[in-house]
Amino acid sequence: MLKRTSKIALIFVATLTIFSCKTVQQANLTEIKPFIGIWNDTTNPGSKIVFKSDGSFYNIAKEGGVQIVTHSGTFKILSNNMYVLSISDARANATYDLKGRQYANYYTLSRDQKTMKVSGYVDGRNGGKGLQWASDLVKINTLD
Repeated sequence: MLKRTSKIALIFVATLTIFSCKTVQQANLTEIKPFIGIWNDTTNPGSKIVFKSDGSFYNIAKEGGVQIVTHSGTFKILSNNMYVLSISDARANATYDLKGRQYANYYTLSRDQKTMKVSGYVDGRNGGKGLQWASDLVKINTLD
């Protein structure tokens, strides 16, 4: 009887543990949810950043009336004020050395999660001067 009760209790605890634990993807989605969407960079007119629910992102700039992707990769929230970009692709003629790099950036999200201030530093290409940057982002619905 004690053996059977122990077995039932063990199965109950195992089942409860399985259903109460979040998967890594669910936990990550909760962390990145405020970022997900299209953000207009009001500091740099014509620039936008898109954060996707799968943890990927891409930056867009408008050049000659055409929107082009300047760089892309993945992002991860490190804390309530810091995130990291892992840049897997960037324009070959970019002034700054982005491709294959990881950059930790700072953010402040508004209470209503519709505006965000972001800042960071990127390295210059071939030993050139780096850039300390800051941008004000506003969440929008379309890329237009």
